[in-house]
Amino acid sequence: MTNILDSVTIAQPVRPANAPRGDPLAAHTIEDVGNAVVEFLKKQPNVTGVNVTKLAQIDPETGQWEAEADVYVPNATIQALGLPVRKKVLDCQTYLLRLDGGLNVIAYGLRESVEGRT
Repeated sequence: MTNILDSVTIAQPVRPANAPRGDPLAAHTIEDVGNAVVEFLKKQPNVTGVNVTKLAQIDPETGQWEAEADVYVPNATIQALGLPVRKKVLDCQTYLLRLDGGLNVIAYGLRESVEGRT
């Protein structure tokens, strides 16, 4: 199995404004990692819900993690056409994320956009 986003070059890590700036190699629990993923994704435009589906520590020495999450956003077609609906119609998009030892998101993208990379 290949790691996500191996070929993506990152200029600067994306750090949430209220992220702790402690030891980047501190041990984190799965709950800490999941919360960091949810917090990051909920700040993206039009996100109405986030469900973390997979977490894996890819490098225990550096504390890097990979995560997969389902993100629910309003259906773009219905919004663009302005169709009246009784209930919100949401699309589910699956994102892959990579976090460093300080739980900063260093890379993310739609799963379909990174699956074909080797």
